[in-house]
Amino acid sequence: MKKPGAYLIVLRLIVALGCCALGPASALADGGKPDAPVRLLPYPFSHIVSFAADTDALRPWHGAAIHRFFNEELGLTISDSLWPQGREEISAFFVGPGQLNRYPSGIGSEPTFALLLREWHRGNIDHFHSWHEDSPFPVRTEIQPALSLSAARSSLSISSVGLPPQPSRNVRFYFSAAPPADLSIMLHDSKGGSSIFGPGDIARGQDIQFEVGPLGWIVEVIVPLQSNSVAHPVDPMSLDRIEFIAPSCATGCSASLTRVERDHFSRYTVLSEIPWLEAWNVRPAILTSHGGNTLIQDFGVPGQVAKFVAFDNPALVDTHAPLADQKQSHAYHSDLLRKLGVLSVWSYFPADVKDIFAVPDGPEVQHGLLPLSSTYEQLYNLPRAQPPPLDTDSEDKFDASARTVLADIPEDERKELYCGPSCNVSQGNALAMLIASHLQSINRGKKVKGLIYTHFGSEEGTAVFRTSPEEPVTPAVRKWMRRFANYVYDFDGSIGIGRRIWSPPANTWVRYQVMHSNIASHLAIDKSAISITPWTDPVTQTTWPDMHAGTRDLHGLTVYVPDVEHASVRIGDKETQSFTRNPPDETGRTSITLVDDQVPTPIIGRVSLNDRASVEVKSGHFADASAANSYVSLATDTSGDAGVVIKPWRLDLWNTSHLQLAVRKRCSAKNGASCLGSRFKVELLMQDGGTVSILEDQAPDRRVPSSTWSVPRLKKLDEWVSHTLDVTQLAWSKFIDEGDDWRRPGLPLGRVKEVRVSLMNAPAGTTLDVQNFRALRPSGNGQASDGSKLVAGRVTLDGWTPAPGVQVRAAAESGRVTSTATDQDGYYFFPGQPSGQIVSIRAQLGARQCFPRQGRRIEIGKDEAELDIELGRSLQFSSRSSPSPANTAADPQACEAMPGLLAQER
Repeated sequence: MKKPGAYLIVLRLIVALGCCALGPASALADGGKPDAPVRLLPYPFSHIVSFAADTDALRPWHGAAIHRFFNEELGLTISDSLWPQGREEISAFFVGPGQLNRYPSGIGSEPTFALLLREWHRGNIDHFHSWHEDSPFPVRTEIQPALSLSAARSSLSISSVGLPPQPSRNVRFYFSAAPPADLSIMLHDSKGGSSIFGPGDIARGQDIQFEVGPLGWIVEVIVPLQSNSVAHPVDPMSLDRIEFIAPSCATGCSASLTRVERDHFSRYTVLSEIPWLEAWNVRPAILTSHGGNTLIQDFGVPGQVAKFVAFDNPALVDTHAPLADQKQSHAYHSDLLRKLGVLSVWSYFPADVKDIFAVPDGPEVQHGLLPLSSTYEQLYNLPRAQPPPLDTDSEDKFDASARTVLADIPEDERKELYCGPSCNVSQGNALAMLIASHLQSINRGKKVKGLIYTHFGSEEGTAVFRTSPEEPVTPAVRKWMRRFANYVYDFDGSIGIGRRIWSPPANTWVRYQVMHSNIASHLAIDKSAISITPWTDPVTQTTWPDMHAGTRDLHGLTVYVPDVEHASVRIGDKETQSFTRNPPDETGRTSITLVDDQVPTPIIGRVSLNDRASVEVKSGHFADASAANSYVSLATDTSGDAGVVIKPWRLDLWNTSHLQLAVRKRCSAKNGASCLGSRFKVELLMQDGGTVSILEDQAPDRRVPSSTWSVPRLKKLDEWVSHTLDVTQLAWSKFIDEGDDWRRPGLPLGRVKEVRVSLMNAPAGTTLDVQNFRALRPSGNGQASDGSKLVAGRVTLDGWTPAPGVQVRAAAESGRVTSTATDQDGYYFFPGQPSGQIVSIRAQLGARQCFPRQGRRIEIGKDEAELDIELGRSLQFSSRSSPSPANTAADPQACEAMPGLLAQER
């Protein structure tokens, strides 16, 4: 973990070298242009506060608990970071090349890598805090004089490092010329261990070097944790002898060994782990630079270095330079990050201080957005909000500085913000200070636009508070984040349009800035018809918007139109309905706002409800979705009413920002006006007790305990009308804000208990059709080039005990069948599944097949990482970890008998 104040030290080391500004991001904004066609921020917001969190010391259970509070209890779409590689106890996918982090996460029986993958595809995590956690120390041995490969077998003795044990596995060799093609390298340690790497390993090890530089040719080997060829695998930190075997050098070779290095990161590391991330569709738009003990994984400009010595050891590298963008280094991986989808980086040593820190309420953001800049090839810079100058060295010093910096905050509340001398303004427990500062600026009439930098979980607690799964944040953070949520949603009606805050995930905010800075010349408005032509971004050289990602890259784009009712949007050659229709804002003009639809969760979709829920018809007649009709129908009988209650087997909504559905009415009576005079209602009853309702042509009633939208009455029969509804624009039921009794109104978040659809006051035979009813959430995550998705889940006996070695099949309606077996933790993965397909997933248990709780058939519209299957508590496993068909007692709701196999079994 970075030491407190690390970035202040970095700033003192910076030498401004200049930077290329790419023009204002607010070229179409309201800065003195009342007739600008594009609103500066999405309707109805006047401020933007997003979060970029360092994952330093964030234990997986703590991260999950923090986001349970932020994202579920408060309803904020706040995102976090992780490392692809790190130590076992922290938030990292891998603990070494190809080695998943299976350390217990602290949440149920889930290993760390699996919990992080689920959190990623829920939207609670969406960016990288560098590639690796960087805790081991780098060791370097200069070979003087250089060792010439002048024989078929050359040997080098090397002295012990004498450092504490550390998990370094990368061993690097520098040669003065290209090494011979038949070279093998054998490592020996002082404990009797050895490992040999043949010519194939050496050839692959040269992939570490993107471009040969003045240090010569580099070869790297990754020492395995286990060795199949010898009893004792080598310990890289205890090497005492290295043999270079090359028959072609019997009469001499031009290559000489000049240097040996040992650490735990390189381009090789990234190359070995990136296929997993691509298969899982873990594709961040942001990477931030971590500190650590080497800095080699970081971005920085040439010539900027840091020096420190942890031990008095001549082999220890004491000069640290960031190498992520240095093509001749062993750690260059900027190109691999771009391939994965990274658009923007936070530099450790920037070309200009403005590239990494910006005043969130400074003059440059009062009428626009910060100009974008670029220092590194095909990457944008990512500035964070400069923290307020609060002195946390002691309570007295904090109180003195807070009286000035937070002058509008009552004294008793200012004192509550102090969280100890080690809790500086970049730490998680100091989040309350940062929020208080931002809200004070807003209340003073300033515009605030920024990305708050913090460590959500880096401080375990103050002298009087200890974090726990039940209480993941301090009382002060809890209090101020509740206030922050009110500025986002205006639960109590006190905020008003001029103080509303947009708080999207970090990836989404970066994409918005890139999009907004380039949209001007690619947008055409003809009355209320909007056309957007895709373009090539001048920095990233990627296509915007990515047509494989729906409307992701346009999320938040708000365009003024004179007639919202008849507005239409076309992107390239595709028309989209994923936009809201907004009433007049402070300019008096109406507008539409594009909404990210790349990660939809179907509520009523193409899969029949009988395959994923229990359906109870209360009145009238109900027709389910089918292969012929991708919608459900509800028809009235002679009573004039119709209603259906749908109870999903399992339907979880994460970070929902919008609900979307299409409806139409049909009429069998001659009097169509009477049919149109009916009213429909759609309700979501959430497991947390909240209710969200969509009412046709009916004003919300605060006395009713439901958050509600009112949509216009349908005006024509037999015509589909689409609605995209913003959860921040719900009409709220009575808001409770009484200290510990604080409770937000209902939001479509968490587990859905029931979905109710009703039609009232209609002539007999009036039919309501509903299709494409789905929850949407903002997600800046990248997509595979073909738009394919991950389908994954866990097979357990009882929701806790993993079931390894179980065969799982995914059968698509096209007839394509894919099969795999669960791993040691019970997880199965089907990467590369075509988007839009419907699949049947089954775990084979002798004569029975069990399917995920989500349903017998699954509509794949987004990456699915939680399609879990429970086999039944009585299932026993043999010593080979294969399921035994005998004595199975699978849950009858989630398992089906296969008559043919069942007869054979009997």
